[in-house]
Formats: sequence, structure tokens, C-alpha cells
Amino acid sequence: MSDLAILGGAPVRSGSAWPEWPQYDERTEHELLAALRSRRWAVSWPTDGTRSRERRFAEEFARYNDVPHAVSVDHGSSALVVALEALDIGPGDEVVVPVMTWVAPVAAVLRVGALPVVVDVDPETGCLTPETVRAALSERTKAVLVVHLAATVADLDGLRQVTEEAGVALIEDCAQAHGARWRGRRVGTFGRVGCFSFQVGKVLAGGEGGAVITSDEALYRRMQQLRADSRRYVDTELAPGDLELLEAGEVMGGNYCMSELTAGVLLDQLPRLDQQHAHRDRMAAELERGLAALGDFGPIPVPEHADQRSIYEYGIRFRPGTFGEVPVEAVAEAVGAELGMALWPPDLPLHRSVMLHPHTKNRFRLVWTEQGRARALGREYPGSETYRDTTLVFHHKELLGSEEDMADLVRAVAKVRDAHKELL
Repeated sequence: MSDLAILGGAPVRSGSAWPEWPQYDERTEHELLAALRSRRWAVSWPTDGTRSRERRFAEEFARYNDVPHAVSVDHGSSALVVALEALDIGPGDEVVVPVMTWVAPVAAVLRVGALPVVVDVDPETGCLTPETVRAALSERTKAVLVVHLAATVADLDGLRQVTEEAGVALIEDCAQAHGARWRGRRVGTFGRVGCFSFQVGKVLAGGEGGAVITSDEALYRRMQQLRADSRRYVDTELAPGDLELLEAGEVMGGNYCMSELTAGVLLDQLPRLDQQHAHRDRMAAELERGLAALGDFGPIPVPEHADQRSIYEYGIRFRPGTFGEVPVEAVAEAVGAELGMALWPPDLPLHRSVMLHPHTKNRFRLVWTEQGRARALGREYPGSETYRDTTLVFHHKELLGSEEDMADLVRAVAKVRDAHKELL
């Protein structure tokens, strides 16, 4: 019988539980119950004379990111749509997006009627590079949508230079990078807008939810209306029974408003974020010391100018051939069996993803023509293939554990490496 747990052997770890996510306590319950008992479950409902939790969270989130403005929305996907519409991107326009990302950024571009131009990524970080972006620009390009992926930050200096030279907008998708910094500034503040998700798995979790941040007053006024059916916040003080939203009608919007119950949870969770980051950073450093000693492994690289990372999915990179011919999916399953936790390879790059099928919706037929598809996906993606085939990722909650947990991770990786031939 093999020593590998997946083949019947004793696992490296048994009986010890990993940290749970999301984290909450009596303070979280108090905030949620207060929102519930207020009977004001939406920003559109009459006020008791105070500002909505949705608005208060937006103000706190803007303050956290050192920007003047934030708009709360119901999902991270909505944040992307609002950002694109705020920049007046639509039919006939192109937006450059990375091939290594969840489908939401590409879907958002399609939802506003524009064409996503999907480009390759750096094989070590999985992020857009200035070179891949520059090669994809055209006279129809209106924006570059950069995703700060997993546990690192894209090259913001290089991407800003490319977009400024081309005269196009930079949009930052920070759904996996809450609190990360580049040269001392929070990510999300380098582009015209920064978009965030607060889905339950994110490092700032509200169940579902999102936000868009900006330093541009005009964009802020426009984004308020885009997410609230052409309404924006009133400028006057509130009295009991007042409505907090007025019908401005300066731009036609949709309804992407955040629930008051979600906002209540987020008001509790936001003050915890930096302490959680600090704990994850300590455990990541411990894990990286152990991986370095193995010789074949290391973390997803973090550029030198990224002076604070935000770890959503921690990535263990390994040299090609470390596990012989064993597919990365089988390696992830074997390591997970040793630990009683889930590991996986990164999501399939979008050119191979079953989630990117615009032809299944009639609403996309005018943009997703044969010519449009060729423009969107008509290039090679070797960087994404290398990144996916040589990376194992796991959820950030495991980094809220202990030094002993990190040692177990290192032992499990080493055990599977040494016995990988048994997996064939």
C-alpha cells in the first residue's frame, strides 16, 4: 500500500481542524440585528433621520482606501458594470482584459455592449503585463481592466504608462486585493476607478456585495445614479421619514444597491481586515521559509513596489517537472488528502473556460460575431498555461492558522513530491 493518503496511506494531518471562514462574533450579530430591527432594510426606504448603513459603509471604505468617494453595490460584478458605464464605455468600444481571471470582468464588458479583448499574462504572477496590453491596443480601445490576482499586485507602474500613452482609462479589479498597496498607496486608487467584491469567500466578506472607489467627483456623482435607478444621495440633513435618495436623472441607471443587512455585516468586518492581513502575512512568511527549504517551491512573486499584498488565494509555485507527468489537478487532490483541506490549480484561462460562452445569449449576438470572437480570443496564451500548470492555490482562511499548520502544509507538499510517481 502507498504511503500517500489518497492511495490509502496515513495522512500528514488528521483530526485537527483548519480555521473557518467567514469569521464573526457577538459584535457581528449585534450589527446585523440592529439593521434587521431598524426595519430599514434598503437605502431606498424612508430613513429614521440617520444615514443608511449602505452609505456609512461606503464612507468608511473610501476612508480605508484613502480616497474621497466610494459607491456600495450589490455584487462585485455590478461594480464592474457601474465602472464601465461611468466611463461611458459601450457598443463599438474595446476593453483589454486578462485571460487569467474569473469570468466576471469579461461578462461585465459584454453587458455594456463592448468587446473584451482577452490577452495573455505573466507566467509567474498570472497578471497582465505592459507588453501583452500594448500588443492588443487598437483605435477602439477605451480601457484596460487589470486584475490583481490571488496574492500579488500587477505592474501598476508599467500599466499606467501604457494606458497614459494610449490615452485610455485604467480600471482596477481589486476583488482579490482589498488593502494591498503599491508604493504606499492602496490598489484601486491608481486607475480612474477601483472595483471590489465582498462575496463570502473574499478577505472582506459580506455574503454578496461590492463597491467602486474613485477620486473623481464627476464619476462619483454619475456612479451613484448608475447603481440606484438614476437617483443619488440628498445633499441636505435627514429627518425621520425622509428619503435618502433623490431622483437626479442625469444618467439612466439600474438597481445595484447594497442591502442594509449586508452593509451592517461589512461595517463590522472592515475594522478586522488589517489585523487579519497581518496574521496571514506572518503565516505566509512561515510557510515560505519551509517551502524554500524544499528547493522546488516558492510563492507567487510579489513585485518590489508592492509593499503590502492581500492574500485571497495563496499560491504555491513549483518548477516544471517537480511532479513529473502528474497533472496539477491530481497533485492538488493528493496534497489536499494529506491535509484534510482543499487545494486546486488556478481557474482555467478564459480561452478554455466553459463559463465564457457569449454565443448562448441573444443579447451578445451583435458583439460576439465571428469577427468579434476572433478579435477577442485570436491569440496565443502560453503565459496562462504555464501559470496554471505550475501553481497550487488554497483559500486564505488556512493562513489564519498557526505555525504548526504551515509546517503540516510543507510536509504534505514534500511527501507528494517524493512519491508522485505513485499517482501515475
